[in-house]
Amino acid sequence: MNDRDIRTALRAHLESATLSGAIIRDELGLCLGDTRVDIAVIGHTLAGFEIKSDRDRLDRLPGQIDRYSQVLDFATLVCGPRHEAKASAMLPAWWGIWVADDRDGQITFQPIRGALRNPSPDPYTVAQLLWRDEAMAALRLRGLHRGLSSATRFRLWERMADTMSIDDIQRTVHAAIMARPDWQACS
Repeated sequence: MNDRDIRTALRAHLESATLSGAIIRDELGLCLGDTRVDIAVIGHTLAGFEIKSDRDRLDRLPGQIDRYSQVLDFATLVCGPRHEAKASAMLPAWWGIWVADDRDGQITFQPIRGALRNPSPDPYTVAQLLWRDEAMAALRLRGLHRGLSSATRFRLWERMADTMSIDDIQRTVHAAIMARPDWQACS
């Protein structure tokens, strides 16, 4: 059972379990592309699933935990049985853990612990999921756009982080992603 096998089964599982209208994306870039979450489910929240098959190593996991924890509302590690104990010790308590198991060619997922809501996402890093025009529109809607007509996206994200609550930023990001015409929603 390799990463591709787990990914295919996980995507099918998420598509069958996800509410209509949510978006499922493979390799969603976070932190300005510094890292990519294997599968993201975007709806009223942003949930990320990181896959570590028994063939993978866990040496990148601490950095992924740090970056995912800045952005995701919910995070779940989906791993092979070999990694369960070691990964459990590495993950923050709010992360979920599912163990992938191959039974006669059928991959199933055993939840070890459910994901809880991220207690401390970073407003600036969450805002980075917005395209420049989406950030400007969010600021304009709230009357916070004055003096920013030619500002960089970095400055717009900074203004959002300085003037908007994390809940408002998250709602804005989720709505903007859902409204992107080239991103497909589950039906």
